[in-house]
Amino acid sequence: MERNPILQERNFLLNGTWFCIDKQQERKKEILYHFFSILIEIALLCQKKDSYTDSVYSKDTLGTTFVTSWYTHGLASSYLEGCNFLTAAVSTPANSLAHSLLLLWGPEAQGDFTRWCQLGGLWTFAALHGAFGLIGFMLRQFELARSVQLRPYNAIAFSAPIAVFVSVFLIYPLGQSGWFFAPSFGVAAIFRFILFFQGFHNWTLNPFHMMGVAGVLGAALLCAIHGATVENTLFEDGDGANTFRAFNPTQAEETYSMVTANRFWSQIFGVAFSNKRWLHFFMLFVPVTGLWMSALGVVGLALNLRAYDFVSQEIRAAEDPEFETFYTKNILLNEGIRAWMAAQDQPHENLIFPEEVLPRGNAL
Repeated sequence: MERNPILQERNFLLNGTWFCIDKQQERKKEILYHFFSILIEIALLCQKKDSYTDSVYSKDTLGTTFVTSWYTHGLASSYLEGCNFLTAAVSTPANSLAHSLLLLWGPEAQGDFTRWCQLGGLWTFAALHGAFGLIGFMLRQFELARSVQLRPYNAIAFSAPIAVFVSVFLIYPLGQSGWFFAPSFGVAAIFRFILFFQGFHNWTLNPFHMMGVAGVLGAALLCAIHGATVENTLFEDGDGANTFRAFNPTQAEETYSMVTANRFWSQIFGVAFSNKRWLHFFMLFVPVTGLWMSALGVVGLALNLRAYDFVSQEIRAAEDPEFETFYTKNILLNEGIRAWMAAQDQPHENLIFPEEVLPRGNAL
């Protein structure tokens, strides 16, 4: 049976092409496409279409230009309504829609794109596809690390901000009555969410928030100290005009003196990292653990778990008008946030507070 010469030639070209690609990948220790690459492309392509809605990334686009939050929050949130890049936002759906996925073809929008935007469908679209894309990107890092025989610490590090995003934008509203209580996508909208978290959950007195702050600020301090120490102990063997051309990338010796750095910090603190592996693992551990703890705290808030309560101070403050601590001041401030914020922030509740119960400062 004779083979078709055209098919033979085509197969030869295809096989040769793939052989060249494989060889290129072997040299560069890269792979072309795996499952998570496809997941990322699909999710982030959808997310990119909706990043048009995010005032942080793009201000001349669909959601923040035309789509109002009047139907969901009773607010103006688009450029068309007079907002700027700080106050424009893609807002969460109304509380009456609870945890609906708000699919374009679902029973709420029924295929009507305008109605879908008005109901807050852009927010669920961005939040869900953003989460899928970020998780896919993390798994892609893990996959590539396995393929080139690296440890998976990059993927582990990337899991920390993903945990925070998922806990704040998805898990917290899932624990509450609806997507309404998640942060809207916008600058001022995030500030509103932070105020809400403090007033209704006393978030700054939550031990998980404290661990998150310690992790992030501690990591910044470690990063600054590490960078300065490396710069201070660079070997004087580079002739280049700038740092990037000063050293040969294939040099056998190290670029800076770990021994000198160790002696310096031993004199300063009395203790120092003994090797680079432990030093860099600690720099990884501090921010990742801090962010994960913060995410865990938000999961607790989704279930309405309380922060520290020092009831004895509250009782004494109630009995003695002259007794005041920073804790009792915080409690009063939180009550003020709730009283002033709730009526406008949650219009669907139709909250009305008598004038005499609203806390006022001396200036009011």
